[in-house]
Amino acid sequence: MTAMAALYRDAAMGVSDAQALLRTAEDLAASHGLVIEASGEVTLAAPVVAGAGARLAESEAMVTAIPPAAQAVADLVGRALALAGEVDNQVSAQLARGGPPGPGLGGSGAGGGAPGRLAGDIGREMLPPAGLTPQETHDWWQALSQQAQDQLIREFPATIGWMNGLPATARNAANRLAMIQEKASLERELAQLQAHPPPATDYLDAKAGYVPNPAFVQWQAQIAGIEHQLAGISALQQALALGGHGHLPPAYLLGFSTAGIGKAIVAFGNPDTADTTVTYVPGVGTALTGALGNSQRAANLWQQAHQHSSQSLSSIFWLDYNAPQLSLTDIARDLQIGSTADAVAGAKALAGFQAGLAAAHAAGIPSRRVLLGHSYGSLVIGEAAAHDGVRPTDIVFVGSPGVGLNQAARLGIPVSHVWAGANVNDPVPDLPPHTEALLPKVAEDGAAGAVVSLLAGGNVKQGAEEGALTPLLIAHAQDPSASSFGTNPAAPAFGGNDFTANFVPGEPSTFILPYFMSFKAHSSYWAPRSASLTNMGYIVDGLYHLVISAPGSPAGTAG
Repeated sequence: MTAMAALYRDAAMGVSDAQALLRTAEDLAASHGLVIEASGEVTLAAPVVAGAGARLAESEAMVTAIPPAAQAVADLVGRALALAGEVDNQVSAQLARGGPPGPGLGGSGAGGGAPGRLAGDIGREMLPPAGLTPQETHDWWQALSQQAQDQLIREFPATIGWMNGLPATARNAANRLAMIQEKASLERELAQLQAHPPPATDYLDAKAGYVPNPAFVQWQAQIAGIEHQLAGISALQQALALGGHGHLPPAYLLGFSTAGIGKAIVAFGNPDTADTTVTYVPGVGTALTGALGNSQRAANLWQQAHQHSSQSLSSIFWLDYNAPQLSLTDIARDLQIGSTADAVAGAKALAGFQAGLAAAHAAGIPSRRVLLGHSYGSLVIGEAAAHDGVRPTDIVFVGSPGVGLNQAARLGIPVSHVWAGANVNDPVPDLPPHTEALLPKVAEDGAAGAVVSLLAGGNVKQGAEEGALTPLLIAHAQDPSASSFGTNPAAPAFGGNDFTANFVPGEPSTFILPYFMSFKAHSSYWAPRSASLTNMGYIVDGLYHLVISAPGSPAGTAG
């Protein structure tokens, strides 16, 4: 068994090396306008021609010589195929001798592997079938040998890193490896693109002359896209560097991807051994490039809660959903955040992650789980609690536009463990649900007219003179408990606990119109020494009797 395991390990490493050679060959070919055929032959890509210069481009392409880089590409392809063939021969020879694969490696006896199968396929057979629950995934992982676990992390880091139910240490190792590999690949691709820029202009004919070259525009877009992805990785690396410094525990990377807006899950403290985990779900505009700022929020909460409790804590920044990419200016202009589609999809991902935390948590250690939603992230949590069976110990909403419900009782936990805070100068909790019924309204109110113009990015003085009345203030005056996605969770009508979040050092604690319209207060909830951060720390610690209720709200009753 040991010999076979070693064979498979070495074979998987060989296949990985072959795949790396092929990726390098493909990158080099693409940067020189070359194509690798299925046979391994390297040829010129067919020219893309259009418009008046089509015939000219075609004739130029016909006489263009194969660039010298073609030989380098062919050499890389040859090395990759040779290495893969060597691996194939080694594995096939061993299987032909009747050597059975080891436990968990696939096959069922002598000659169980088909001749000609690459070792990479054998490694892939070690992965579990699709559709396992987080608990089943956890059980599968625990049944593997340490050697098999290490091989899977090394060969399939992007897959292992996202498996709910696996230990935080395994996910962290896999995701950090995936991040390093992704960064290296992007940097290589960027360097190749920058080394071979297409002409900025293209000559059509004597009449049209030179025109912008579409290939150059596409090249610029590719450069910008890669630089954006690298910026996201850089932000994430800086976030991870916070761990282990300033009295913070080590940071664990529990999820990573550069696809789309990017995704990341960063935990300060190991959630598998923590007495309490708090998962922070961010809102609109969040992307991988904001990983540092959002991780700093999770770190601030860990430090705040750690002041008043001797219990171990893991504070997690969770971005595993497509947060709507709207700016606060976008929100202000149409007074709507958007649909619930992203929140519904995000809620299912959040439910899976929470189930994974429960499955991987060390036996015999108490486990309290707290969910903290900010802005649109509160809607994600509301959906997860109402429809996906998420049942944390406590739920906290801050700066919420609504959670998709009108009553705290529908969240599936005791209402005494539902908490919400809203800074009086944060306009997001006041966003009206029916904008079309409020626009346009005009009144002789210069100050409110200035506000409307400010929201629309216009001239404040001109807005004051026109005297348009902001629908935002009208809506709040008509129904202070209304919000975009149901009853404001910080309103008494919702039925939870409303804690004070008004005090922020150096910022107004009473309603001030210009500050209200600046949206600055919407990001104030994690400010050091603020009332909101202090109260959230008490909730995370379970020190409910210390939470300061908002003026006019009943005292918290959690026990």
